[in-house]
Amino acid sequence: MRNEQCPLCGSETESFLRLRFKAKMKLPTEFSVRHCALDNFLFVAAGDSQDYDEYYESLANDSYHTELAAGNLHSPIAILQKSQLVKRLPGFFDQPRKVFDFGCGEASLLLELAGAFDASTFRGFDPSPAAELGGKKAQAFGLDNLHVSDLETATANGPYDLIIVSHVLEHLLDFDLLLLLNTLLNENGLLYVEVPNPLAYSTQERREFLYYFDRLHVNHFTPQAVVRLASKYGFGYVLHFEYVFPYRDGGDYPAQGIFFQKGGGLTEISSRSILAAAQEYLSQERARAKSVAHQFNSYDGILVWGAGDNFFRSMENGGPLSGLPTLGILDRCPQTIRIGDRQFVARQPHEGIRSHPWPVVITVSEGRQALVEEVKRIDPARVVFCI
Repeated sequence: MRNEQCPLCGSETESFLRLRFKAKMKLPTEFSVRHCALDNFLFVAAGDSQDYDEYYESLANDSYHTELAAGNLHSPIAILQKSQLVKRLPGFFDQPRKVFDFGCGEASLLLELAGAFDASTFRGFDPSPAAELGGKKAQAFGLDNLHVSDLETATANGPYDLIIVSHVLEHLLDFDLLLLLNTLLNENGLLYVEVPNPLAYSTQERREFLYYFDRLHVNHFTPQAVVRLASKYGFGYVLHFEYVFPYRDGGDYPAQGIFFQKGGGLTEISSRSILAAAQEYLSQERARAKSVAHQFNSYDGILVWGAGDNFFRSMENGGPLSGLPTLGILDRCPQTIRIGDRQFVARQPHEGIRSHPWPVVITVSEGRQALVEEVKRIDPARVVFCI
């Protein structure tokens, strides 16, 4: 169970931000994002590993690849990832290699690597239903050198020359996975870790308020923090780099890749302050939210369509809905929503729109254009905002 002590070093930490969300399986609904100065690291101070495991096992969580593939089995993100990897491993695939991707999702990256290096063998594992889709993709491409399997089979087929852990560590409450991965590497084998880059959150604005802070991304790593963590499990730092990949909202997502070698010596590196970067992002988001909220001031009230994570974030911490006294909530799922001492009863969209002349603010992240069109079908003259 996560608590207020740093999960990397066990030291005392300070709260940076408090967030609340609606109930979703057994995930935490209220928590603080805390800062460890010693490790230059931010983390969510709540949650149980078993509850998170159950959540991910029930979820096909690779949509950011498939949304951009536009019906093509090739993901633009994976193509970019592959080029970043290969560029920093000159000559690595000149000889046959064994590669394992832990948390492969739909195996989008492995598809690109296996297609480019047919003399090497590639294996993927993911705890979610996305893994089954990855296996089907490999079959569709006729890639005999790519297999998506369960963890037991992947372990039995080791050791590996390269292990990839892409956008996994930011979701882990404990890090004993790194101990397993160390045992699956050949001597002097390489570990590649890719995680979001929190030092660049303020440079890559998302349409949702405080998007980068939620209960799924429970770790926000600087390179300094990842290196400290990996060194505890027998990995020596080799190099790191930053890049961005195209995201579903049309912008770019900030990422960082770090290479380690099994058995390498301890190397301390320093990174820019994550607390300063997070404070800059928070200040920037509040200023943007203030500008958005200014559009609502001339109305007696507003109707908000959607009561998910974006709605909850927008209601607090200076978000665009936080200062509005009169709100009506629209949602197809009848429910009572509580945020602190405020309570709302969600109404069916058509009922709420016909009962109130207020503008509709759509907080749903996915499929929002379809919701705009639905509002217009109910009332063609209705003013609609998307936040």
